[in-house]
This record gives sequence, C-alpha cells and structure tokens, in this order.
Amino acid sequence: MNERRRRPARLEIGQEVVRTPETIFEEAHGKAIRRPMRGRVDYIHPRGRFHIVAFEVRGKTIKETFQGVEV
Repeated sequence: MNERRRRPARLEIGQEVVRTPETIFEEAHGKAIRRPMRGRVDYIHPRGRFHIVAFEVRGKTIKETFQGVEV
C-alpha cells in the first residue's frame, strides 16, 4: 500500500519548507515578482518567535527570517 508522508506537527531544523522571501525576486517588465521557494530551516528561536530559512540561489546560500514557527 501507499504510505503517505506525514508532515511534522512542529517545525524542525533541516526540514524543507516553502516560503515567499522578500529579498529574492524576479523582475519582469520592471516589476518585482515574488514567488514561493523551497528552502531548509536553518535556525528556530528557542521561544518560537521566528525561524531562519536558507535558500540556494544561483549556487549561493541566502538566508531570510520569517515570523513564528508554522509548518
């Protein structure tokens, strides 16, 4: 039978997530277009106030902070 992959109830370091970064965007016709991207959780604040996601862009790592710890 097919086993479905279950999403963890809590955010974990190393987990792959989809977020829409504010600092990484494409330009089309002079307009900044922000799109959701896949990244990995790099850090979680001990009290769950924010988390840092690392995105691989053109062979480099760019990190961005997001509020909360939603999965």
